[in-house]
Amino acid sequence: MQQHRALILRSNRFLGSSLVNEGLISSADLNAANDTFMAAIQSHESLKTASILSILIDELKVLDEAKLLDHLFEQHSLGLIDLNYMELSSLPIPDLDPSLCRACLSIPFDKVEQTYMVASCYYMSTPVVKHWETLLDGNIIWYATSIASMHQSLQRLENILTAKEVEQE
Repeated sequence: MQQHRALILRSNRFLGSSLVNEGLISSADLNAANDTFMAAIQSHESLKTASILSILIDELKVLDEAKLLDHLFEQHSLGLIDLNYMELSSLPIPDLDPSLCRACLSIPFDKVEQTYMVASCYYMSTPVVKHWETLLDGNIIWYATSIASMHQSLQRLENILTAKEVEQE
């Protein structure tokens, strides 16, 4: 996760600003979340799960995730997806790094011709969108997903990759 530290910091900062700019949280809410976030990223263990979005939704309870998903659907024209219903054993990027996906809570889950489907909790964070646009060679159709769906899917992905490593030994 340390290799993605800059992306984690930038993506969370931009996401927080976007949430304030779009009227989903107040500046005071963001400041409180930033304090908690900055404390969380000081340890290597908590860096893996540090997320301003999780803090706003789960800890501070100042952002309703359902309202955020509705906002992404209505204002940003994103599709909504529950990744728990997606097969992750044959992802469109064979050597996908799960720590990168964790760093920006985004995962490419399908590809049709030169178009990738990417699910994200951080679509409103410009550094996340630009990172995936640069990394993926093709068009991207973005989908919003819940934090729980993302975390469960990333855990499944890590389990799949671990099982493949064991098979190869």
